[in-house]
Amino acid sequence: MLGGDPPISAVDQALERLRSGDGYLAVPRDKRYFDDNAWLGLAFLRLGDVLGNAAWRARAQGLARFVLQGEAADGGVRWVEGSSSRNTCSTASAAWLVLAAGHRDARAVAARWMDWLDATLRRPDGLYGDRIENDVVDETAWTYNQGAALAAARLLGRATGPLREAILHRWSPDDLWAEPPAFAAIAYRALMAEPDPREAVARWDPYLERLRAEAREQNGWYTGGGVGRYDQRPTIDQAAVAQLFALRAGVTNDARRSPA
Repeated sequence: MLGGDPPISAVDQALERLRSGDGYLAVPRDKRYFDDNAWLGLAFLRLGDVLGNAAWRARAQGLARFVLQGEAADGGVRWVEGSSSRNTCSTASAAWLVLAAGHRDARAVAARWMDWLDATLRRPDGLYGDRIENDVVDETAWTYNQGAALAAARLLGRATGPLREAILHRWSPDDLWAEPPAFAAIAYRALMAEPDPREAVARWDPYLERLRAEAREQNGWYTGGGVGRYDQRPTIDQAAVAQLFALRAGVTNDARRSPA
């Protein structure tokens, strides 16, 4: 989307080494995580849109069928095969994917998952906790969980205003600095897709400016200034920073194209 000639085919060939049945392993000889496969399906949808290639959408639909296998008998989508943990990141991202991919029973399935999420992991402040495992709820709020829930709710046609406002109220620029950019980018993507993203743009611009001013190292990596990190391998956060800047640029370009 930003131009250039990214090696999509080479990346896809490397990814094939992780294919296992209908889904993908996290690393060789590991398990299949339902949230990972949902994120991958959403990436395939984006590739299909940008490249104009229907084959990517077909692959995303295959991953939508896979994440359906993660639904637990007592509600929600499990985090990983063989686990009793049902997480916001797996449940909301799976709902987002099945809706965006156009699965046959998408609305009924996604509504069931989001209803469970509201009843189980929705906090009094309107945000979503992280997970429930063995009847113990972890109420930690992460940006990416809120973003996935916001996107799924919007695609279901549900009111998103309360969750959007809760996100903007909870995360100041300083709070965002502590989040891994890989998490923040998912929330930002969902906020930018709202009918009117102007408030989110104003609230998040100081964070984006700080990324440019403090996080960028001389080697080009955005790992400086004590910015949050997903892990000690910076690739995923570097990609997330690129997405944050691209999303922000897209808002500016859309405004320029709009009639006065």
